[in-house]
Amino acid sequence: MTTQQQEMIIGDFEKYMRHAIGQPQPFTLEGFVAFAISLVNFYEGSNLIANNERAATAELLLKSFNAGLKNSITAADQKEIIELIISDFSLDYSILSPIFA
Repeated sequence: MTTQQQEMIIGDFEKYMRHAIGQPQPFTLEGFVAFAISLVNFYEGSNLIANNERAATAELLLKSFNAGLKNSITAADQKEIIELIISDFSLDYSILSPIFA
């Protein structure tokens, strides 16, 4: 994965988090996973990442999210969450709309 791709991923994550923090409902792990699934699938569908970069993209998103939780998600749980993200091919544009506004 290139530096430019990594910057894009982190930048989009930060945009989404700024939006999520301003919402009345808390930003949960479930909310993050739904966001990550849609973002990974959007990137791949738009040819911004290759199929073999799905796991690395999910991992970078999860590391960013976990950093905000003071790295409280265990390594074993991270592996499961990454697998969940890359195994789901759904795409919900309404979840992604805040980063494209």
